[in-house]
Amino acid sequence: MTQKSYVDDNPKYWAGYTNLQRVKHKLIREYLNGWLPKLGYWAGRIVYIDTHAGRGKHDQGELGSPLVALDTFLEHNHLKQILKRSEVVFWFIERDEENLKSLNKEIAKRGDLPLGMKVHSQSGNCFPILRKLIESLQAEGSQLAPAFIFVDPYGFGVPGSVLRELMQFQRVELFFNVIWRELNMALVQGNTNLGMANSLDSIFNGPHWRHKITSNDIDLRVGQTIDTFKEMLGAKWVTPIHMLGNNEKTRYVLAHFTNHNHGRDLMKDCVWKVCPDGKFRVRKFDNPHQLMLFSEGPDWNSLNQWVCEQLHERPHRWKEFHELVRPLIWRVPHVNKAISGLRKNKVILASEYEGRCTPNANPQLSLVQ
Repeated sequence: MTQKSYVDDNPKYWAGYTNLQRVKHKLIREYLNGWLPKLGYWAGRIVYIDTHAGRGKHDQGELGSPLVALDTFLEHNHLKQILKRSEVVFWFIERDEENLKSLNKEIAKRGDLPLGMKVHSQSGNCFPILRKLIESLQAEGSQLAPAFIFVDPYGFGVPGSVLRELMQFQRVELFFNVIWRELNMALVQGNTNLGMANSLDSIFNGPHWRHKITSNDIDLRVGQTIDTFKEMLGAKWVTPIHMLGNNEKTRYVLAHFTNHNHGRDLMKDCVWKVCPDGKFRVRKFDNPHQLMLFSEGPDWNSLNQWVCEQLHERPHRWKEFHELVRPLIWRVPHVNKAISGLRKNKVILASEYEGRCTPNANPQLSLVQ
């Protein structure tokens, strides 16, 4: 039986390149720059998977996500050291055969790959392909190598069971583009349309979306949706980035799911580079140069207040704040700067340390009485 051939149903996507695509690709580049050496120095094998790889380039020459990922590693300062310790595999899946041919031509332009670096491209629907991989590994009792999986679907109908089982493997992280506008429309119909309800059961791997996603407030509703995905996937951490459409409403949500603290910290670092105002929202036509010129940084008053609230309950070691801040939007360097400023202004006191008062010295911090 001949496998069904798919046709790209949105070829106009490749004609333009907005700030949403730019940010998406910058996040992949920034994250892989940190992820590749972090895993590659010890894992023995690491894998990058792009489930909807596309054709490689936009019409004006901008690179698509597979080439962004590939070039990030080829240009990485630690490429040789990583390949001495680990095999690095890039796996690109694309359902449209003409798109895949175009992508393969672009990959070929990179020339011979370094020893230990492999690129596999495959035509077909990614979800049955990944399901087959999962079943094969489960039958063998094997683990999937540490993997960063970019799921950027053509629609909102993503089978949650496949994503959940991928996340059950150790050291697997998902970067999932949630097609929010269409998914929200489906959720609105879900309670009255049986066919749509069945589709949503598949997406969320069960019916629990019915009592998890209930708010009429659109911002709360999208938050409930991302939290429902997090629970469904069994992820410890989720870092969402809202991609806004022309109406300034959420069009997509790029959501990073991980079970590892370092992954959460690294993605927060990456998001702050593209959203320097700390709002984790990206506009379609923002100028990246203006963003950097007028960046605001964190809300220092809120951060200082949060630090003081923690110390009001009890004294804390400096490094405790590094753990406490992980669920919040602020980064560890933000916390360190806030603590240093509060100490300089004699709002808090640092004691029980040797030498200079630094986070590495881990002094005890308390409010000045």
